[in-house]
Amino acid sequence: MLIEPAERPRPGSHRATLVVDGRPVETLADLPPARGRLLFVGLNPSPVSVAAGHYHQGRLGRRFWQRLVQAGILPADTPLETADDALVAAGHGITDLLKEVAARDVASDATLRAGVGPLWQKIALWRPAAIVFVYRHAAEIAAGRTLAERWGRLEGIALAGRPCFLMPGPYAPGAEVDEGLNLLRNLLASLPPG
Repeated sequence: MLIEPAERPRPGSHRATLVVDGRPVETLADLPPARGRLLFVGLNPSPVSVAAGHYHQGRLGRRFWQRLVQAGILPADTPLETADDALVAAGHGITDLLKEVAARDVASDATLRAGVGPLWQKIALWRPAAIVFVYRHAAEIAAGRTLAERWGRLEGIALAGRPCFLMPGPYAPGAEVDEGLNLLRNLLASLPPG
């Protein structure tokens, strides 16, 4: 389900029913960024996130939101259970490579690759300033190759003409996380006013 760029999502539950492979699937709706802002891309929604109606509600997901707060992308007082609403209020967006719900990274690479075309379409329509992958596996599927970078700017990779970045992994050492969050701060500072 593609949302036109002029339609900004409203706060509240982001549960949606989409038709995937001819069958209805309860999942999370795409939350498009305003033009020229950041688009965060995950792998797929977890059951706990869909039940809550908000992105990244599991243990690792909450760590993602905490990192966005530390990087200054989200305000310091952002409640993690509705952090996607704060992300949208700041002009940024979030989607997943695969819209089907799974508790873990269990989808085959072939299944995930089927999400790359729709991701390109979303990026072409929404025109974010940059793409930030939450997880390495999603970035490698979108890039079509194994990545040398552990985090940061993905050299030689642009989707629909937009530069791509990778966040430090959920279990990355503290120093690596600090450097990665500094890169996100700088990326945010480089954007035109929203």
